[in-house]
Amino acid sequence: MLEDILLDDPAQNKIMLFKHMLDLDRGLYPIHYFEKYTGFSHIKTANLLTQMNQDLIDLETGYVLFTEKEKIQIDGNLPKLHSYRQFLLQNSVPYRVLLATLLQPQMDLKEFGRLTELSQSSLMRRLKPLVAYLKDKGIRLNCLQMDVTGREALVRIMYFNFFWMVDFGTELFQYFEKQNMDLNTLLDENDLMYLKYFEQREFIFYQAISLLRTSMGYYVDEPEINHFLYPTALNARFKQKLSQSGVAETYREREANFVAYMIFYWPQYFSDNDPRLPYVRKNYKNLTVTKEKAKIFLTKMAPYFQDFSRSKQELLLINYQTIFLRQQLFQGKAPKNLDFILDSLKIQHPNYEILQGYIANVLDTEESDDLINLLTLVSLPQVERSEKTEKIKVGIIGFPNHFLLYSLIKRIEDLPFVEYSLMNTASNEKYDAIITCSASLVPANNYQYWIVEGEGSFDATDDFLFHIFKEKQKEQKIRLQIS
Repeated sequence: MLEDILLDDPAQNKIMLFKHMLDLDRGLYPIHYFEKYTGFSHIKTANLLTQMNQDLIDLETGYVLFTEKEKIQIDGNLPKLHSYRQFLLQNSVPYRVLLATLLQPQMDLKEFGRLTELSQSSLMRRLKPLVAYLKDKGIRLNCLQMDVTGREALVRIMYFNFFWMVDFGTELFQYFEKQNMDLNTLLDENDLMYLKYFEQREFIFYQAISLLRTSMGYYVDEPEINHFLYPTALNARFKQKLSQSGVAETYREREANFVAYMIFYWPQYFSDNDPRLPYVRKNYKNLTVTKEKAKIFLTKMAPYFQDFSRSKQELLLINYQTIFLRQQLFQGKAPKNLDFILDSLKIQHPNYEILQGYIANVLDTEESDDLINLLTLVSLPQVERSEKTEKIKVGIIGFPNHFLLYSLIKRIEDLPFVEYSLMNTASNEKYDAIITCSASLVPANNYQYWIVEGEGSFDATDDFLFHIFKEKQKEQKIRLQIS
């Protein structure tokens, strides 16, 4: 989803080609090979490969795709997919425009086009997916003026999500460094004491976005959020910085409250000794509507969860109430990181859509997809933990020494989804996968095998077995026992 919003077709094609390159054996490959793989014309394929070669140069990897004979060399030293994907996202037109609306608010599309050497029509075309996504969230991107407007709380969350998902806010932090401002100075000990289980950089990032948006005359105004419970000493230095920037006291309090809300009442909780929880518990007792909804929902889901401690149950109840509260505040319009990973989540977890459908039926009234997806996301680990998934059968054969074999067995015994046995070349038993040191020893009726090259390859062996396990889950189409 993130790629669909930010990357144009050529960039997505480059990612597709790059993924294929990572799977190739070492060697030299003619352009014609990639032409056949993609189904594109020779010219289009050559242009994509030329662009990729320049990308890798700009990425400063030291890797050169083309040899002197105009062939593509694959030698095992390509950068990680994550690095190349991040590079393409960071350099995409929609991402650069979003960044400019925050860091260069005086810039318009005409100036942006001059700097990027792209026509206005080309820019508008590339911005269409982003404009459509923002519109669905009640946010307007005026492309010509490069101005973002809407409910300010949602605008802030949107900025955070895009910048955090692409590069964890790196460019924004670099911007403030160039302004000779260390964002870390916005926090003091009264802030840090609540961040035992919350990333400090996220806290600062929300503060930084606030500083930029208020300097443009945009302020958060969320009356209900202003009445939630927060530590009185929280955001002290942040409010001082707002004051120095000329922000009125009323607005300073609202800005600080919104940042505090994102730290205390937006995230999910995983530990019952989280220092933020005393405030959340006390506040949630008074929010009777969302509290009752969370209780009713947990009651309906509890029969499908494994037994867990009272403290874990309380955390789950708090997390459910957080979701219902978000729905009450933003009516399903709040941008969320889940928007960007939902499709891959459904692929990785075949049970997701089954549980999603059940939850949609469980809710008494017709609710937004946003609420249903968030409840599904939080409930799925609890339900899947209760399911008894069939293990994969793994055969082990052809190890040159007992020490390596013993080390492998000790490793595999720690994998809860694997059932292993030793085998020989005459075995007629069918295995889901074979682990061996020689492909020549694998019986003909077993086509999925992994060659171990010493203990250094055990991590890759684990990855291979987990992949086989996930594929078997998909084939079995394991249905949750819910009705």
